Order: sequence, then C-alpha cells, then structure tokens
Amino acid sequence: MKYHEAIKRRHPEYDDLIKHWKFLEATYNGGRKWFGDNIFRYHKEGNKEFKDRLERAYRFNHTREIVNLVNKYVFRGEVKRQEEPPQALGEFWKRTTRDGQTIQQFMRQADIKASTFGRIWLIVDSTLKEGDAVSIADQKKQGGQVYAYIVPPTHMLDMGYGEDGELLWVLIYEPVRDDDDPFNSSGCIRKRWRVWTKTEWFLIEEKASGTKIEHALHSTGVNRLGIVPAIPLDALGNHESQYSSPALINDVAYLDRAVANYLSNLDAIIQDQTFSQLAIPAQNLMPGDDDYKKVVAMGTKRVFVFDGENGGQPFFLSPDVKQANLIIQVISKIINEIYHSVGVAGERTKEDNSQGIDNSSGVAKAYDFERVNSLLAAKSRSLEQAENELARLALLYAGLDAEVSDDFQPVKYPESYDVRGLMDEFSICERLVLMSAPKTVLREQMRTLVDKLFPQLKADLREEIEKELETFGADDALPTTPPLGKSEGKENSTNPQWVAK
Repeated sequence: MKYHEAIKRRHPEYDDLIKHWKFLEATYNGGRKWFGDNIFRYHKEGNKEFKDRLERAYRFNHTREIVNLVNKYVFRGEVKRQEEPPQALGEFWKRTTRDGQTIQQFMRQADIKASTFGRIWLIVDSTLKEGDAVSIADQKKQGGQVYAYIVPPTHMLDMGYGEDGELLWVLIYEPVRDDDDPFNSSGCIRKRWRVWTKTEWFLIEEKASGTKIEHALHSTGVNRLGIVPAIPLDALGNHESQYSSPALINDVAYLDRAVANYLSNLDAIIQDQTFSQLAIPAQNLMPGDDDYKKVVAMGTKRVFVFDGENGGQPFFLSPDVKQANLIIQVISKIINEIYHSVGVAGERTKEDNSQGIDNSSGVAKAYDFERVNSLLAAKSRSLEQAENELARLALLYAGLDAEVSDDFQPVKYPESYDVRGLMDEFSICERLVLMSAPKTVLREQMRTLVDKLFPQLKADLREEIEKELETFGADDALPTTPPLGKSEGKENSTNPQWVAK
C-alpha cells in the first residue's frame, strides 16, 4: 500500500479553509506573535517606525471574549444526565479524557473549540486490548480506559461517506513529541496519521532515512464497534455541508483584527502628537559641511528640512487631532458591531465599548439576551446530540450493546435560555392568581417554578410532584381572590394578604 499517497488526501473544502481556520485559532489565542502576522504597515511608513509600532502594539481580545461569553451562557443552564447510568457510562463521565477531565469539562472545551473553528470532531477510543475482559473492575486493574479527545478541522484531513450519509472512514493528522525520556528522547515532533475505518484502524508514521522521507505503517488494530468512532460537533447547529461548518467568530475575528490595526495607528498618532517632529530651514547647508552631516543624522530621527529662503524659523510638526478622533469613532462602532453580531451587546454600553467593563443595566441585558436565545438553543441541541453519541460509543466499547437502544438519550441540554430568575417566576405565579388565570396556565407555570426551584430533583420525587400538580388549580387549592373595588364599605387594601407591594 502506498501510505505516502494515502496521507496526501484532503477533503474538497480543506485547501480553501485551512488558512481561515488557522487565522481564527490564532486570533482567539492571541499572543505577541499574532501582531507580527496581522498588524499591517501603512503607506509611507519606514522599517524602523513599523518595527517600533509592532513592539508597542496592544489589543483587547474581543474574539476570545465573544467565545467565552457564549460558552458561559450555554452552560449556565442545567445539563441533565441520567441519575443512575450504567456503571461503564458513569466511569466515562467521571474520567472522559486521558488526563482526567470530566464530561462537563470536556464538553465545555469542545464548545469553545467548535465556536472557534465551526466544526470539530470528537473521537472516542479505548486502551483496552482486544479480547480483554470489559468489566469496570478489570478495566481499573489493567489501567484500561474508554476516553475521548478533540480533533480540530486543521487535523481532520479527509473523510468518506456512504450513499446513506454514514461515515465510512476518516484520515487524522496526529503529531506526537518524542519526550518519553528526558535524557535519550530527541524532543522532536514526529508526524503521524491515523486512518479509522468501520472495521480497522491504521497508524502511519513518517521516518527519515538519510535524505529520503518514508512513510511506514507503525501499528494497526481492529475496530470492534463496526462504526467510525468520530462525531462531528458544529458551532451553530447542524450544517448542510459534510466537511465544514461556519464558526461563531467567522466575522468577529476579522473585525477584531481591524480594531487592533486601528489601535496601532492611533498609538502612532499619539506618539507623534506627544513627541512632535522638528522642521528646520536647509539654507546654507551644502554637502560636505559639518552642519549638513548633522541635518542628515537628524533626518534619520524624523527631522524635516524645508526651504527657509524667506526667513522661515524652525518649528515643530504635529499630526491633526481630527485623525485620532476619526479613528476612535471607527473603533467604537466596530466593537459595537462585534458584540451586536452575536447578540451579546448587553455586555457593553455605549460609554465603555472599548474598555471591557460589564456595567450595562439589567434591562438592557435582558432584551439583548432574548436575541441570543435562539443561538444558545441551537448550540444546546448540537451539544446534546454529540454528547449522547459519546455516551453511546462509550457503552459500545464496554460491550454493553443491549443498553444502546434507538431512543437512548441519557443527556438532556436546556431547550431554552430565558432570562427569568426564580423570583420572577414567583412574581408571575402571584399575578396569575390575582387575575384568576385558567387552571392549565397555573399548572404550567408551577412546573416551570419547580424546575428552577429544584433543578436536581430525582425522578421519583418529580413523578410525585407531577401527580400533585394534576389537582393544582382546583377551587379549594388556591386562595380566594378578593373582589375588585369596595366591599361592604371597605376597600380591599384592608386585607393585608392582598396589599399591593
């Protein structure tokens, strides 16, 4: 088999998007190297001026702020997982990754990566050897584990689909560092590629033989699941493309780069405004004179020479302050658009758009959050689908095929992210009673109140509450609403139970 030909495969959208993916990742991560790649030289700028401006460059990472804000909102809602899952699934949830992350930590990290790249892949693998016992006790004794890890789209090189849309195989780039031994390891990065099929997996490694590069089969094994253990996770819900999906920060990252460049230009104006440039007459300065040499030396330090034939005097030049005001206005507008584009503008006010201070009013946040509710619901559905598939694969690795039915869904993410708090629900209940709302409306409101009052309610207790709710709203189950207006010459406000607060 020509392994070097197999690892060169790329899916149809890979070459078009690889540069974009790397830019999104770099913009989210930030760091000083980012400025060297993304701060642009403006016209008529010298090498020294540009180098100095790069060293002074700074930015507030709005891209990371957007991703982390949305991630915080998504996981603010309760994720309900099966209370008494199969033991193998419970162990997988407690230790989902090789380094010991729980399923909650893993899914939060997966959501951040999905928001950054658009579509990532979750791979489930096992350290159990074929033929080993699969009980939990044996797993712990052998050190075996079913685990998951994230593959970004930059490393998911190619994949194949069947006529029914089922995943047939995937090609993954898996670089590994040679660092097992502090004395004998080289510390170099070894290039590896893994191919998963429905029945087998292959690990291909690049080896250097003199000046020749060869690719050889490192190891292979049986995939006993019968399916490719790769799960796509989209940032904005399932996308029609089989190969990629738009990222949450598709536009945000480029707007963020524009802000950083404008801030750098503003910094240059401030520097020139603070340290004005000297302009002196050039009369009587002939080449070869000492004064001429001094002028040339000063000229390298941004000193300008002009024709002083009519008695011009030396003076200092400063840029027009209107240029700085224009840049400040543009920066404020762009930052405002960044947060409005994903519906989290409530985290900023018009006065502090560029300062990153969360002092906007609660009302503004509530209205803005309604706009992002649909986005959060779409992300929630995508995360729920992916995590349920993770649980399914974990049970298949443990040999518990009987536990995996067609309607197997041990995880439930929130369907809506409303901004009403517990006290808001109490207030709504009180007003519904005052206006003698229909019994069905009262029951539904009480269900919402119970969910927020007892988010970790056990299944048996919830069933008991549901039975009691069936009788809630009967005539003898609610306080009597006092008649409106006056009764027997007395106002209703004399009854302390109904005094308006």
